[in-house]
Amino acid sequence: MNNKFAVLLLLIVLMNSETAYAYLDPASGNAIASFFIAIFGSIIFFIKSVFYKLLTRSSDGSKHEKCGSDEQCMPVIFSEGKTYWTTFRPIIEELISQKIHFRYITLDVYDPGLEIDNTFMHSRRLPKGRLGFAKIANIKSPVMLSTTPNIGSAGYPVQRPSGVINLVHVFHSMVDLSCYHKGSLDFYDSVLIVGPHEERSIRLVESARNLKKKELVVAGLPYLDDLERQKYEYAMPAEIKEQPYITVLVAPSWGAKGCFSEYGTNFVKTLAEAKYRVIVRLHPHSYIFEPEAIDRWIADTKNLSNVTWDDNVFGTQAMSQADILISDASSIRFDFAFLYQKPVITLPISRQSRQIYESDYMTETWADTMAEKIGVVVNSDKIHLINQIAEETIKQFTPESMEGLRNKYVANNGSSSVAIAAYLKQQTDLLSMTATEQPLKHQMDVLRNEIGDIRKQPNQTTSI
Repeated sequence: MNNKFAVLLLLIVLMNSETAYAYLDPASGNAIASFFIAIFGSIIFFIKSVFYKLLTRSSDGSKHEKCGSDEQCMPVIFSEGKTYWTTFRPIIEELISQKIHFRYITLDVYDPGLEIDNTFMHSRRLPKGRLGFAKIANIKSPVMLSTTPNIGSAGYPVQRPSGVINLVHVFHSMVDLSCYHKGSLDFYDSVLIVGPHEERSIRLVESARNLKKKELVVAGLPYLDDLERQKYEYAMPAEIKEQPYITVLVAPSWGAKGCFSEYGTNFVKTLAEAKYRVIVRLHPHSYIFEPEAIDRWIADTKNLSNVTWDDNVFGTQAMSQADILISDASSIRFDFAFLYQKPVITLPISRQSRQIYESDYMTETWADTMAEKIGVVVNSDKIHLINQIAEETIKQFTPESMEGLRNKYVANNGSSSVAIAAYLKQQTDLLSMTATEQPLKHQMDVLRNEIGDIRKQPNQTTSI
């Protein structure tokens, strides 16, 4: 503090031509000295910033060397389409609310985001084909947010944009990396995780394949926040509530980790014959990657009048009608348990079927440990008793524990979009700066912290 005190004395001499007889106690002197130096440093920072911005401004009037234009300095949200609207809607609404300009790029002509007409949202649809994929690869932005796995992976048509500095992944369901195909996030720089529990699976995969560590930001799950809103918007109709029968929602995952692939559809027949009302809701990817299997599954149940198939974009209405859910490794288990406080029956998938997924590196996943906390696990040797198990599980289930689990594992419950918007803005501001401006910003942040510390100090008295 001696140097700061000396600077203060010099300033006093320069500003005061008259002799003053006063005593300033050391604590007050230090605080005032810090304050003046912080202000002086801020002024110098401002002058240097203006100077360097003028110096680095290109002759064509572009913002600076990193962005090239105002549009290229905006954060980008990339979506495959309407299937992921529940993930992006809360974030988009928050960005607009904060008056942050951003680009929204989608491959789907029916994407609800294209219907929003707002000054701060710059939307564009690209064709789903080589031309569209090539344009995605040429995107320039400090930061791009996507929920699409496999960007940049071998064999996947969407390449990692070379002009994007920070490619950020946001989860579109209550799962961790274990449920993704191998290599899904290898080309991402950052991941917005739902809660601290997701860090373990990401670090395990990075270690197993010697990958560069990603920045992990605990943000929450905007998808779940939007489902909470939908829960009341698509409430169960009164006439369905009054029905005496038990409704079972069967929601398989897709591919090898789906319970229909592992167990077949006989357990659906067992439920139907026991007079349960059964709703079958397939994963959206099943319609894309296994249409022949779907035809076979529907044919197996077509003569069962109390079995219906739900193909709505969002599963909120089906979940609101169900008394219990039967699924496999699908994240819909946590949507159902956390939102509706109702039980789940998990049909486990064999490890052999997981070899193409990141869970192949793990002896046990977070979802595995949660299965018995949100309901019961039924193995193949007991699946023929599925109707009895469903009835007993409903009777014994206590919903109070679900709220506690959600609070434990989901960060920023109900407000994840606020945290995500703040991160996108912070990254955009930081990564839009030139190499000259970044250390200047760091100096400014240090000075701001010093001023904040001074303000927090207790009031000092000055004796004269």
